[in-house]
Amino acid sequence: MLTEKMNEASQDEDNVALSNTKETEKKQRKRKKDCEEKNKKKRKKDCEEKHETKEMELAWKPEDCAKPLGEVSKVTGKGKKKKSHFKTFTFRGNQYALEDSVQLVPDDPNSKPYCAIIKDIYIPNKEKYVKLAVHWFYRPEDVDKKHVGKWESKDSRNLFYSFHRDEVFAESVKHKCVVNFVPENKQIPNRREHPCFIVQNVYDFVKKKVRKFTDKNFDVHQKNEIDRLVAKTSLRLGDLPDIEKDQVTKTSKGKRTVQRKSPKTSTVYKSILEDFDLLTGDSDRDKRLGELLEAVKHECRTSKKKGARDDDSYWPDDVVPVVRALEHVFYDSMAEDMSKYHHKLEILVDELKVSLIPFTHPSYIFIFVLHVLDFYLFFC
Repeated sequence: MLTEKMNEASQDEDNVALSNTKETEKKQRKRKKDCEEKNKKKRKKDCEEKHETKEMELAWKPEDCAKPLGEVSKVTGKGKKKKSHFKTFTFRGNQYALEDSVQLVPDDPNSKPYCAIIKDIYIPNKEKYVKLAVHWFYRPEDVDKKHVGKWESKDSRNLFYSFHRDEVFAESVKHKCVVNFVPENKQIPNRREHPCFIVQNVYDFVKKKVRKFTDKNFDVHQKNEIDRLVAKTSLRLGDLPDIEKDQVTKTSKGKRTVQRKSPKTSTVYKSILEDFDLLTGDSDRDKRLGELLEAVKHECRTSKKKGARDDDSYWPDDVVPVVRALEHVFYDSMAEDMSKYHHKLEILVDELKVSLIPFTHPSYIFIFVLHVLDFYLFFC
């Protein structure tokens, strides 16, 4: 009896083991079948992609490709990272060069074209296609409103410049475009005469922030590039007129806070500088010169007749050359940081108005220069 029960138990165990084995084999067969089906689909997809690529290569004729112009300007990198650089290239009968502003074909055919500045033209090692390194422009609508801050668009032609560098194929270029970099204090050129894009701000794509040209967070290279682009616009359009507006600043006087209007640069001072042939050619610098001249004029003798006790100096002959030389010293020292230049001269103008030494001293020029040099050494 016991033997029969043991045989039955053993048979049950064998049945369970057999059942488990069959189930395992069934799962393995299913897994193998799925794997084969998956590989079959993958091979079919790869085959289709290769076929499409081959058709594309056959359709992409050599004459449709961008071609570099001239000799190789330089070679960088080694091995796989080796690049041959050029200064110009041609595409569809048009010639493009470094620093050209261009429009590029967007990913979405329904979107507006991209805008960028060409910073590099090169062919990577063992490749036949010309590639470009570009700095992107951003359209205001492409930037999240929370990153724009208080900035408001004044013109539908507005773009933001950026130092966002990217790589694109030269064949993505549609055509050249003109982008004018206009400082915030300058009038935007007329649309009919200059239907071009306008840039007055830089978009920091890393910190997600819109910055002015005068922002102090730019490094030296970025600041130099902005100044160069502004100067390039000035050469193209000429000297743009200043925006006429009252600049109101607050000055603390004891415990009271009073408001004063910053002086506008009068055409009188410009005429005086022209007469002395001392205009700098830079409207911002000439404006600062006008402010300096206005700050010292009230202490000078304006009459050609000199009394017996008059030891003061005659305006403008004795003053203009000294003020111009002073401004030149400031500019030479701070040309790389124009925001600092303007800031220091603003302080100097205020200092001269408040504590200007009397110009009744016979040696006023010497004393004036010493006074300003002391100020310069202290603040710079």
